[in-house]
Amino acid sequence: MKKTKKILCLLILVALLFLFSCKSEGPDNGNIPVPSNPDISNQPDVLSNSGDSNGSNESNSSENNEPAEDPLYIDDLPEENYNGAKFNMLTCEYLYTNANLVVEEQSGDVIYDAIYLANRTVEDRFNIEFEQLYTPDIREMSAYLKKTVDSGDNAYDIVFILDRDAISLAMKDKYFYSMNELPYINLDKLYWDQELKKTLTIGNILYFTYGANMLSIYDNVNFLVYNKQIAAELALENIYDLVRSGKWTIDKMYEMAGAATKDLNGDGVMTKEDRWGVSHFFGSYYPSFWEAEKIPLIAKDENDLPYFNVPGNEKLFNLFEKLYAHSTAGFEYNDMNTCKEVFDNGCALFYSTTMHGVQSLRAMETDYGIVPYPSMAEKNPGDPYIGRISVGFPLIVPVTADAERASVIMEALACQYQKRVIPVYYENAVQIKSTRDEESIEILDMLTKNRFLDFGDTYWTNDVRDKYTDIFMFQTNNFQSATEKMENSVTKILGRAISAFQNVTGE
Repeated sequence: MKKTKKILCLLILVALLFLFSCKSEGPDNGNIPVPSNPDISNQPDVLSNSGDSNGSNESNSSENNEPAEDPLYIDDLPEENYNGAKFNMLTCEYLYTNANLVVEEQSGDVIYDAIYLANRTVEDRFNIEFEQLYTPDIREMSAYLKKTVDSGDNAYDIVFILDRDAISLAMKDKYFYSMNELPYINLDKLYWDQELKKTLTIGNILYFTYGANMLSIYDNVNFLVYNKQIAAELALENIYDLVRSGKWTIDKMYEMAGAATKDLNGDGVMTKEDRWGVSHFFGSYYPSFWEAEKIPLIAKDENDLPYFNVPGNEKLFNLFEKLYAHSTAGFEYNDMNTCKEVFDNGCALFYSTTMHGVQSLRAMETDYGIVPYPSMAEKNPGDPYIGRISVGFPLIVPVTADAERASVIMEALACQYQKRVIPVYYENAVQIKSTRDEESIEILDMLTKNRFLDFGDTYWTNDVRDKYTDIFMFQTNNFQSATEKMENSVTKILGRAISAFQNVTGE
């Protein structure tokens, strides 16, 4: 009897040990870390070699392969049953950002497979069916939305739209709900960008913002890539060390660019077949420098209203002059594909691109690295460099849609994208396939944690930003006089915009 009791106790002890060991291991998360996100950045921004950047080619490709139940992945939504109803998402074919909101089946593409799983999880949970509708051109999106709302047609539940078109619609009439009118959107959740939601308000109204299910806010982070072979041939300083030490400055970058620039065939004429310090497209290159300094062309006053921030801005004019003095060191062309071709062919040390654009460099034979846009002056070691957001494509809910149902689905999708899509986008599509070294991965991490957006570069790009990039393009060097000519017109444009917002909102 005693022997039986001993055996029984031993069996119970073994069972308990097994239970505790299973509990401590936790669920298998496919070796995917917590997503890199500017809203949970309690890690230091200092670039180091100690980060785990080996990554894993495993993704959340199985519904049984659940990430850990972190508060980041809990949406606190009520359980609803929409009885198989259609949920229509209007989008378009667009080359420069991920515009595909619905994926019909898994294909092996890591991002699309992750979107598929995120969508299916939401569809199954709420018994709803996603339908993707297309317009042929992003520029037609606002016209489609306006037409359906004016006719009272509930054609779309969510619309993918260019930021400046959305803000233009918001000035005209009540075409879509502001974020605070969507009852189940919880902007305190970390899958909504905490910094941008403060940046994007006008008159303390948040017309739209960006969540994890809006990949354009990752796709359009701007940075530089550099040709490692040219850097090695010229025995240039280690750029990553300069970033770590805060000594990655405009002067240092152009010193390197000057060393790289060379008339390879000796004919005395620089063409795209020669070697350039920088290859870049005007509209994406120059604004990245002033936004690296966090200087917006359009800022906001104490009442959260936009104003022209250029007149009298001495730091900005000093930056303009510095950039203009160096402008001959680059292959400057008003065509992105030509600028990319120059870098692809090994004919430029630096090239300006984005998170989305860098993925097109995969076939390039020469090794490259990713670095931030430099600063005007040296920084303290460890101070972060900034990633400019050149454009955004928010998802908005038309006023003809069911605000409660749409907000439930938007909130659930933002949470599921943070859980399933962002780790895959960041780790697999960018870090592993497109970059060639651990330091590049850490640069991307730093830039996505420190994003900056300027109304003068997004909402009012034609009226403000393009006027300054044209000065570089046409080599006129008239920043001061151009600003004086623009001041009245820009102030009037902003005044009309403020009045329009106030008329629509009734304030």
